[in-house]
Amino acid sequence: MGLQKYRADSAGEPYPNGAVPWFTEWMGGPTLALFRDCPTPFGPRTVYVTGEADTYFSLPAACQFRGRAVRGWVGFDENGPEFYPDRDSWVYPHVG
Repeated sequence: MGLQKYRADSAGEPYPNGAVPWFTEWMGGPTLALFRDCPTPFGPRTVYVTGEADTYFSLPAACQFRGRAVRGWVGFDENGPEFYPDRDSWVYPHVG
């Protein structure tokens, strides 16, 4: 089973940081499905929304890096969404 939980029906307007939101069209209104070119510590990636928002400011999410699924959350600021990995889901590559 892949990381994508919701189907991606339509793209939204790109954010200033380059991330493009994709929505699924439900009867209750659009729901975020994924972000293309979302900033992550690993470079721009497709980040999949994996559940309902757990706070007002973040969405549970996941992306792939070097063949592994990395869990985390998407937070928003004035530039748009950014993916933050959970420490327990990934051993960060040691950077110099």
